[in-house]
Amino acid sequence: MVFGRSKRKAGDSGAIVDFWTWWPTVRADVEAAISSGDWATLTPQVSRRVEAIHPDLEWEFYRGTTAKHALVVSAAGVAELRPVAARWGALAPPADATWEYHTARQADPAVLEHTIGIGEGVQLDLAQLHFAFTRAEDSPEIAVVAYHPGFRMLGEDARRSVTFLALDWLLGEDGVEEWIGEISWETEPPDGAARPNELAAAVEALREEFGTPQWILLRGDSPEGPVIVAVQRPLRPVRWPRFDTHVAITLPYRHRTEAGLPEAESLAALRDFEDNALTPASGADGILLAHETGAGARILHYYVDADSPAADDLAEAAGWWKDGRARVERHFDPALERIGHFR
Repeated sequence: MVFGRSKRKAGDSGAIVDFWTWWPTVRADVEAAISSGDWATLTPQVSRRVEAIHPDLEWEFYRGTTAKHALVVSAAGVAELRPVAARWGALAPPADATWEYHTARQADPAVLEHTIGIGEGVQLDLAQLHFAFTRAEDSPEIAVVAYHPGFRMLGEDARRSVTFLALDWLLGEDGVEEWIGEISWETEPPDGAARPNELAAAVEALREEFGTPQWILLRGDSPEGPVIVAVQRPLRPVRWPRFDTHVAITLPYRHRTEAGLPEAESLAALRDFEDNALTPASGADGILLAHETGAGARILHYYVDADSPAADDLAEAAGWWKDGRARVERHFDPALERIGHFR
């Protein structure tokens, strides 16, 4: 395994094109270095190329899942970097027998059968690692507590690193981001501590239940009256890695109940406008993740790719709303923080 983290603050999207232009010129050298272990020249080269894309991306050469080798350029769980890694991956060449390309570390549970060195002189047999895990009723995520008897010999940072690395090896980086909620670790065996394969099975069951995003309805109250929210769940940014910009479109409506909710005529108009004007405007470069209705207005929460025209197209389409003056706001929000309270 060879990996690195870019450090300086620089880069633009043109660097992605430059990376993939450069890659064929060095690919054979990388294959030779994997065999020989001589990375003295190549590691700085790869780091410079990745740094040019974004200073905080991480890169890694690893054993492939279907190809012989894999090149991973990862956001390392940082929401702001996920769209950058996704754009890098979108321009990758097709996988072949020798190379495959990923924007997140892939699962490799076999690593958990080995011993790893942590710090100076501490060896952890990962076969002794256990996880206790719980899930609230109807929740699309699992809370995890990691335990290893060797945690007693480690500081807090090292325990955290081992826990997150182990979860990545067990579930893959995206699997952790998508299905795991609160993560903690203990120096004493927690109740319900189980082997890693049991956690993997629980995540697989969750994936089968929520693999296709589901719309749910939430109801609440505001000072102006009742509010009804429709939202996709699981609401996890990793599901939509390119969509880093929040476009909130507020549509006032005329025909409403005393409580401020839309009557049949306005409700039909809102649905038609969403289906036939707004969503087509976002196209393949955006998605509607939630809308909230109350007090005489509906706010539709679209997320789009900032490198596409989708935000401008949505703003133009919103101008055709006839029931009042539409308002459009946009913000950089790769972590879905502006609708996180709907989770």
